[in-house]
Amino acid sequence: MKESFVRTIRKTGTSLGINIPPEIIKLLELREDDIVRIEIEKVKKSGKN
Repeated sequence: MKESFVRTIRKTGTSLGINIPPEIIKLLELREDDIVRIEIEKVKKSGKN
């Protein structure tokens, strides 16, 4: 199964991170230690120069 969603990147310590929505976790029946493939596409240019 494949799902698509848009999220804002946030800073988590020294890394950048995104949250996976609970609806997607439930749809894909994700559990701790599952391996997922992530595709990233920048859809909006940052307002910073």
